[in-house]
Amino acid sequence: MILKKILVCFLSLVIFLSFAKPVSFGETSGETLKKMGLVIGFADGSLHENRVMKQGELVALISRYIIKNYIKTTYTAIEEKNVIDVFVNKVFNFVINAYYSVKRFLIKSYYVVFNKEIYPGVSRNHYLFNYLVILKTYGYGIKGNFDVNSLLTADDFFRILFDMLDFGESEFKENTLDYVNKTELIDLLHGKKNSSLFKNKGFLKRGEVFAEFLRLLK
Repeated sequence: MILKKILVCFLSLVIFLSFAKPVSFGETSGETLKKMGLVIGFADGSLHENRVMKQGELVALISRYIIKNYIKTTYTAIEEKNVIDVFVNKVFNFVINAYYSVKRFLIKSYYVVFNKEIYPGVSRNHYLFNYLVILKTYGYGIKGNFDVNSLLTADDFFRILFDMLDFGESEFKENTLDYVNKTELIDLLHGKKNSSLFKNKGFLKRGEVFAEFLRLLK
């Protein structure tokens, strides 16, 4: 009798599970960024969002964002109204892209041939090398200092972010604010004042950084 009850319960459970919908917990911030082409992940296929992030990993994230959203691949010289305008734009586009291709080749060759670091700790075999070559080619880069292997803090996050995206005094046409007020306004405009990252007084996990980066994109 007991065996029969157990068997009935077991069959009932199997039937329930066969019709039950799988529980969905939603995608993580890292998975969202991966779909956007901004996060690649590790060799084992995992994003390791609970792992502490390094400064170099943040530089890679921001570099991908700049390359994807700020660097043009199509250039136009004039408004296209006829066949001649289309031809002119095609020639113009070819010339500009050829210029940047040559410039990129020369920059990369310089650091490879002379075995120099493009930034401290970033040589030709480093995972950041090609990203930073592209940034230099198009006039982007990192003006301040960063240590590719240092663990990331909230202050590091905004320092590197503002630096790479060129948030600074150049945003203000009139120099009527002193440096402190400008800095506070920049922080307010670009999300630093409302950032949850500063609740963490230590080093930031990759998932925290991914979530904050998504928040700032919105």
